[in-house]
Amino acid sequence: MAKKRRTRRQTTPSAAPVPRVSRRTFDLTRCESKPYFLPALGLCGLLMGLLLFDANLSLSGDNANFINLGRSLADGRGLVETIGGGDPVPHTKYPFGFPLLLALVEIAFPGNLIALKGLVLILYAISIPLTYRLIRCFAGLPLALGVSALCLVSPPLLNFSHQVMSEIPFLTFSLLALLLLHRAHNAESPSAQLGLATLAIIAAYYIRSAGILLVGTGVLFFLLHKKWKEAGIIAGGSFLLALPWQIRTATLGGNDYIRQLFSINPYRPEEGPLTFPTLIERISANFESYGLHVIPQIFVPSFGEANVFIGLVFSGLILYALVTGLMRRHLLAVYLTCYLGLHMLWPQVWADVRFLVPAIPMLFCAALASVAELLGLLAKTLKKSASRAGPVFFCLFLLASNLFATHDLADRIGRFPPNWGNYFAAGEWIKNNTDPHVKIACRKPFLMNAVANRKTAGYPWKAPDQIIADFEKNGIDIVVVDQIGFRSTPEFLVPAIQARADRFEVIHVIPNPDTYVLSFK
Repeated sequence: MAKKRRTRRQTTPSAAPVPRVSRRTFDLTRCESKPYFLPALGLCGLLMGLLLFDANLSLSGDNANFINLGRSLADGRGLVETIGGGDPVPHTKYPFGFPLLLALVEIAFPGNLIALKGLVLILYAISIPLTYRLIRCFAGLPLALGVSALCLVSPPLLNFSHQVMSEIPFLTFSLLALLLLHRAHNAESPSAQLGLATLAIIAAYYIRSAGILLVGTGVLFFLLHKKWKEAGIIAGGSFLLALPWQIRTATLGGNDYIRQLFSINPYRPEEGPLTFPTLIERISANFESYGLHVIPQIFVPSFGEANVFIGLVFSGLILYALVTGLMRRHLLAVYLTCYLGLHMLWPQVWADVRFLVPAIPMLFCAALASVAELLGLLAKTLKKSASRAGPVFFCLFLLASNLFATHDLADRIGRFPPNWGNYFAAGEWIKNNTDPHVKIACRKPFLMNAVANRKTAGYPWKAPDQIIADFEKNGIDIVVVDQIGFRSTPEFLVPAIQARADRFEVIHVIPNPDTYVLSFK
């Protein structure tokens, strides 16, 4: 008995036993170190993109323009526009980077629109783990996961995840550039990382002209940290790599975007060039448009037209993140300041959520970080648990709003608004009922070219006699009178037709709303 008691005393610990953790317990901090974690995030992006995939052309003429340029490169004709027949016209508006990516896909899958859309979808899927990896460099696991989850259900991101447009490719390459800039900043011998960062910056610039802000981001970031050599390498390397494109566009008459940027309204040339007073008016109008209307659409898209209070709340959170981030010389704050600052200078008629798509991950990060920090400052009056739970509930609120809006986006897949459906129906009718050599004058000629497979051209926004003379000069055979909502049709095209009604004949009408196909004599 005594022996048994001694044995019992030896085996009984004096302290409370440490509870065993079940091997089945899910530990996300362990999962993120596994080699499958980032690919799993990419697969989530791919799945969401496939669920919201729309095989139709986008309603923007830019996607048809990109397709035309990509096919021209694939055919060996260079970066030229070929929709109008005759001699190809050298293109100077968009850089060659995205058309080059499209050309590679076009060579592998000739004439396949789905393959071109698939390229953009893959780049969207890659952007999700890149977003997580970049934010994880600066913040904890909850914030990085929260931003990644919001990017997976963001209607603007999902809407552009399958469009043949440069927003998503630019997002992917800009995330890569920022990640490499961060690594170069922390490296003891940053030469290799600086070289890779410069290449990524220029790749983003050649995909989208706004990539110039990444050059400014890199230079300003290193200057703030008093790393003069690194700032000089970014500036000098970017200048040399961008110089060939600048020389080409200069020899061809300059970049179209630059001319549009320095006009009061790119769609109303008669209003004249930009002046200092009109520049101030533009900046003020853009602050109002983006701050009170566009930015709230990103965070709470289910609210529709957000009110002023909601706009002030979210814009205030972004502004707080920018100010505190710049004081701390934070890379993402420098980038977001440069990005938003550039778009405050853009023509006000372009103010749209589309132009903020490449900055959506950083906007999510800024708002969530601001909420977490502001609640942390109130920790003396709030319970500690409440200060930690606040950002979680805020993120869940944003997720719910975005999920609800994503459901509405899914309902619109494969459907056009009636006015656009009739526009494309006119193109299909022309394709099936006219000679292959006819030439069409219309609004959005690149879209009409993609649908009708005919030579197309726009028309001058001028007096009726000048429009008729342009039709004669360019050999126009067919004119499409659309109802897609642009002012040029009722303001310029319709008066020209009415002034010379004897030169036109209605050959087809698509009703509700009425879209006319006219022959031009």
